[in-house]
Amino acid sequence: AALPPPERTPERLDAAVERMFALVPLALDAVTGYTRASEQVYPSIARILMKARLAVELREYAGRLGSALTVPLAAARPLAESDHERLQFLRGRIEQLRQLIKLPGSDIDGEPRVLAAVARMDQVYFGAGQRLVADVEQASRAGRPYGMDTGQFAQRYVPNMAPILALRDVLLDEARAQALRDFETARRELMLALMVGAAILLALTLLLLIVRRRVVIPLLRATRAVVRLGNGDFSPPPAGARRDDEIGDMLRALATLRANSMDRQRLEQERVRLIEELKVRADTDYLTGILNRRAFTAAGNLRLRGAREHNESLAVILFDVDHFKSVNDSYGHDAGDQVLIRIAEVVRDSLRDGEIVARYGGEEFVVMPASCGLEAARALAERLREAIAREPLTLNDGHILRVTASFGVAVAHGPHAALDDLFHAADLALYRAKHNGRNRVESQV
Repeated sequence: AALPPPERTPERLDAAVERMFALVPLALDAVTGYTRASEQVYPSIARILMKARLAVELREYAGRLGSALTVPLAAARPLAESDHERLQFLRGRIEQLRQLIKLPGSDIDGEPRVLAAVARMDQVYFGAGQRLVADVEQASRAGRPYGMDTGQFAQRYVPNMAPILALRDVLLDEARAQALRDFETARRELMLALMVGAAILLALTLLLLIVRRRVVIPLLRATRAVVRLGNGDFSPPPAGARRDDEIGDMLRALATLRANSMDRQRLEQERVRLIEELKVRADTDYLTGILNRRAFTAAGNLRLRGAREHNESLAVILFDVDHFKSVNDSYGHDAGDQVLIRIAEVVRDSLRDGEIVARYGGEEFVVMPASCGLEAARALAERLREAIAREPLTLNDGHILRVTASFGVAVAHGPHAALDDLFHAADLALYRAKHNGRNRVESQV
C-alpha cells in the first residue's frame, strides 16, 4: 500500500503476498506449542484444542484462497492455468480442514453453540465466500471483466471469513470451560483424599494409644507395607486381612489402596501411551501413512541445522503424480486415493535408512535424502521415478493403471541456506520437469 499505483506490479504484489504468508507457519507453531502444553495438563480438552487449531489453519488457507486472486484482479488479467491449479489445491485443503473440524470425537460436538458456529461458517464462508471466488473464476473463463478491483474484492470476501474465527473462539471457550470443570473435579477429589487420609491417620494414632502388643507388630508391618506402596512397590500387604477387628479393617483398606494405586499407575501409563499415539497421528498423513507436511518441515529444519553445523549439502526432491486429475475424473476419487497410497508404499520401500518421505499436499510428495550432493540426489530421484513408472497399480475394481511422476531436485549448501528457499527451488525444477514433458527429473541449485 506504500507504493504508488504505477509501481504495484503483479510481481511485487505476488511477492508481498508470499512474504505475508511466510510468517503464518511461525504463528501456527507457536499456537501449537501453547495448546500442547494445555493438553498435557488437561487431556480431556485435547480434541477440542485440535479442532480450534484446525479452525486457525482453515482461516489461514481461506486467506490464501482470496490472496490467490490478488494479482489477476490488480492486473485485470484472466486467470492463468497455474492460478486455476492453485485455487483448486487451496479449495481441496480448505474442504479437508472443514471435514476434519466436523469429524465427531469430542464431548462438545453436540453443543448448541458449536453447532451454530459450524452452521454459520458453512452458510457464510462456504456459501457467499466460495461463491464470490467462483464468480471471479467464471468471469475469467468467460473473458468478462471482473467488475471489481483488489480492494473491492477484499471488502466483500474478508467479512465472509469472520465465522471461521468465531468458530475458533467458541471452541476455545468450550475448552476453557471444560478445563475449569476438570480443575474443580480434581480439587474436590484432592480435598476428599486429604480428608480421608487425615481420618485414617487419626484412627491409626488412636489405635496406637489403645492397642498394645496385639496391635503393635501388625501395625509396624502395615507401616512398612505403606512405605513400600509409596515407593512404587506393589508387593502383597502383610497377612491378617481376615481378622474381624480394626487391624483387619486396616489391612483390607491397605489392600484396596494397593489395588487403586495399581489401577492409577495403569491409567497413567495408558494416558502417556494415548498422548504418544496422538502425537504420531498428528505427524502422519491420514491417507498414505507417511509423514505429513508439518512433520516433514520440522524434520527438515533439524537436518538443515545439522548440515550448517557440519558444512554439508542438503537436498530436497519434490515430485507429483502426472495427470492425476484425469485419474480422479476417469476412475473416481477412491481410485485417486489408491494411487496415492500405492505410490507412497513404492517410494517408502525404495528408500534407505536416513531418507525420509512425506506427502506435501494433494498429489505432491517430498523426499529428503541423507546428506548428499546434486548428482546423488538426482540419481535417487531417477531411481524413484523408474520405480513408480514400472509399478502397475491394480485398483479395487480390477483396473490396472500405470502412472508416472515428475521430479524436481534442489540442493542447498552453506551457512545461509534456508528450507523455504530449498523448497522453492525444488518447486521450480518440478515445474520445469512438467513443462518439458513430465516423467522426468530436473534440478535447481
